[in-house]
Amino acid sequence: MNTAGEQNAKQAFLSLQNLEKIYPNGEKAVYNFNLDIEKNEFLVIVGPSGCGKTTTLRMVAGLEDISSGDIFLEGELLNYKPCKDRRMAIVFQSYALYPQMKVFDNIAFPLTINRYEAPVTDECLQSCFLLRSLMRETDAQKLFEILCGILGGKGGARAKAESLAEVFSLTYECAKRLIALCKKYKKQSAQQLLSQKEQIFAEWEAQLGAWESAERGALQQKGIHVDEKFCELDENGAVKMQMRKLTPYEIKVKVYETADKLDLTPYLDKLPKELSGGQMQRVALGRAIVKNVPIFLMDEPLSNLDAKLRLTMRSEIVKLHNRIHATTIYVTHDQTEAMTMASRIVVMSKGFVQQIGTPEVIYNDPANIFVARFIGSPSMNVFNAKFERASSRFRFGSLEIAAGKDFAQRCAEFYKRKEAELSAMLDNFDEAAHESMLKLLSVTGEYAEKRRKTAEKNSLWANLKRRVAKSPAQDRYAFEREVCARKLEEVRCRLDSDCELTLGIRPENLRIRMHGAGETEKNAVTVRPTVCELLGGEYNIHFDYNGMGMVGQVDAKNKISPQDEIDVLFPAEDVYVFDPITGDRIR
Repeated sequence: MNTAGEQNAKQAFLSLQNLEKIYPNGEKAVYNFNLDIEKNEFLVIVGPSGCGKTTTLRMVAGLEDISSGDIFLEGELLNYKPCKDRRMAIVFQSYALYPQMKVFDNIAFPLTINRYEAPVTDECLQSCFLLRSLMRETDAQKLFEILCGILGGKGGARAKAESLAEVFSLTYECAKRLIALCKKYKKQSAQQLLSQKEQIFAEWEAQLGAWESAERGALQQKGIHVDEKFCELDENGAVKMQMRKLTPYEIKVKVYETADKLDLTPYLDKLPKELSGGQMQRVALGRAIVKNVPIFLMDEPLSNLDAKLRLTMRSEIVKLHNRIHATTIYVTHDQTEAMTMASRIVVMSKGFVQQIGTPEVIYNDPANIFVARFIGSPSMNVFNAKFERASSRFRFGSLEIAAGKDFAQRCAEFYKRKEAELSAMLDNFDEAAHESMLKLLSVTGEYAEKRRKTAEKNSLWANLKRRVAKSPAQDRYAFEREVCARKLEEVRCRLDSDCELTLGIRPENLRIRMHGAGETEKNAVTVRPTVCELLGGEYNIHFDYNGMGMVGQVDAKNKISPQDEIDVLFPAEDVYVFDPITGDRIR
């Protein structure tokens, strides 16, 4: 990794540097993925099926090997760390719950199988300190009433110790010692204990002092030193750490805390088959949250839910993210989820990152035709129009749209840059040029043709014929070089002449009114709707013009039916212009 990359990795919370994934058959699923993710950010990776978003997520999680590139978490290289040591939790598209386990056990499962780093603590000294604090800070009458209620109730010693620990916020070991202190008085009532308060507290203090004195003597003989928090220290004065499994009580505390955050407490004793889809999804989220890791990875977790529940869970996940202050990487093919949930969006297509930005930037300032079409519901209206340089206008059938005074100059500069880029690639066509052309094809939608030709070239029969004929291997860049040459020729033809460009306009930016309500303007057309979709507060008006299907949005107060004639205005300031050769936006 270069120096700049190393510097970014040290500064960013999670840094993905030049990630690539190549499968054994030579298929490349992810190309040169670079991204720095900030702490507490909600990042959404969005794209159509097969674009590489889930593969990228699995590489981050450690479930998929990285072909090349590096992953850093707070400056620490993760490439060779197993997934269990990466301090991440993943929620899959399927709930993946254990059907034979109750909700409690499903949430607790990660805690029962893993070991966690914890300081080596002297439990005896810590218990003595906590019990002294309990005697000093808790009202005596309340203390005795709770003790009599729990110790005189049903249940075994473990259940009673857990109850005391939960009520008084003690450790399990400390609760056991509290039971030992109360053994002498277990048959007395709270009022009887309260009348003997001074005597009882004096006896407890004497017993705590004896336990503490014996423990400190044992530590001294062993040469063990502890700090003010009763953590053991090594020879350098640093706190000793150990990897250990959590105790049943510690697991129970964590599970109940997590269930409370997700409103799952009433369902802890139920099996997954007794839950609804949303509840099962919350259990899957709880299993991730209970690990208390800094990063959550979510792979289309809402795709199995119905529309209303998906809407509810969407807001719940965002609220949960804000509440626990985690960093979340969320993968989805639903652009509505991406727009409503993300603090930043990564748009992918065919393994390439097309654009990274906030939802506002992605929607209002798309980098290319793929992003413009993919983001937005309904999708952007896209059509080809002829650009007339002399009048600086776009013409589409009878429709005329002003291009602006300086657009001709910007267009010429754009094509000069593209000519220089394509010419440089063609002169020295290497792996970088090959991938640049593949990205271009993924933007324009011509990738399918490339995949078909590659499949034919690499078929078993074709390889067998080459071996038999002992012919040299085909040039693996032949198709991309041919495309580059063709694109370069098309760009050169557009440098000084009128040309066809691709225009786009969002449905909400079309201005629709009843025909005859005003004078028809040059950048307006008169059409008859084909479909009028009522969505409550607005209509989606579908119509055909010059052989193209389009859609506009209008307030539902203006009732429109397929029997009406409407004027559709295309405001020039809301029109996006794209190059049909490369798919890039002409700004």
